[in-house]
Amino acid sequence: MNINFEKRSNPTERSKDDEFFVTRHSISPYKLNEGIIKSDNPEESPDANKQWFNSDLTPEGLELAKEKAEEFFAKLNPGTDALFFVSSDLVRAAETAKIYLDTAKEKGFEIILPREKKDKTLELKNKAEEIGGGYIRKIDCLTLDHLDNMLREQIFQSKDYLNEVQDLVNVSDETKEKWAEARKIIEVDDRGTWGNNYAAHSEEIQKIFPNVKSAKEVYESKFKNMLRLVRFGQDQINKQNPEKNIKVLAFSHENSFLYFLNKNFGESMKNCESILFKVEGDGSDKASKISVTAKGQTKEVIS
Repeated sequence: MNINFEKRSNPTERSKDDEFFVTRHSISPYKLNEGIIKSDNPEESPDANKQWFNSDLTPEGLELAKEKAEEFFAKLNPGTDALFFVSSDLVRAAETAKIYLDTAKEKGFEIILPREKKDKTLELKNKAEEIGGGYIRKIDCLTLDHLDNMLREQIFQSKDYLNEVQDLVNVSDETKEKWAEARKIIEVDDRGTWGNNYAAHSEEIQKIFPNVKSAKEVYESKFKNMLRLVRFGQDQINKQNPEKNIKVLAFSHENSFLYFLNKNFGESMKNCESILFKVEGDGSDKASKISVTAKGQTKEVIS
């Protein structure tokens, strides 16, 4: 993570109040998911490069993101806090980040550019940068590149998505054979949302569909990579010793947090809910603890 901001002219010890927030995207119609399921290849892996749209929030989602952005920045101070935006490159996350970005600009916050402009234009490489106009950086551990098969991922929905496939000839025999068995698990104990069902039943479903990653496996990869990113980011901030407190705002998806949140707090992640990560110490010690605040409680973790 390259963070570009003005250093102190005369570096001195400062009172650190750097924080890392990860926010789930707002309410979405999941256009990419729906598009794949109704396509000629419903078992395709979702590819952010194939997003044909620049908006993936419902009207309610747009309203919720604006409301939560106002609440979020009311707790910060543009005189003492500077902001650094990162996101998944899936449109629903990047669009949510853009709403927060626009709100922050309106309130006069300093926004740190993710990378230097070599000339008057900045080459935009992905949806996060494109939607954010160069002010939002894509971070791999925030996205959903671990998904193997879109239709099988939808097994956790309350809705039976096999009925949404336009032509079942495009579904593999293996999926059709195992679908009914997997759906029984969900229907017997339907927790109401994809996230709740995934957290509760992913290990059982994995026995039927081995390529579906369990919530614990995603935690071991994505969530722990986020902890390493937080520690690395704190180390970089300390080296540059900026005048202002740095608040890193990351926008992602619930998948990476489900195991951790349910294990520690007994709940999943709501739309536009934020989780706070804070490093104890300077971040350079790999064994240093990181505190995670969610659901009004704080837990300590070691990556």
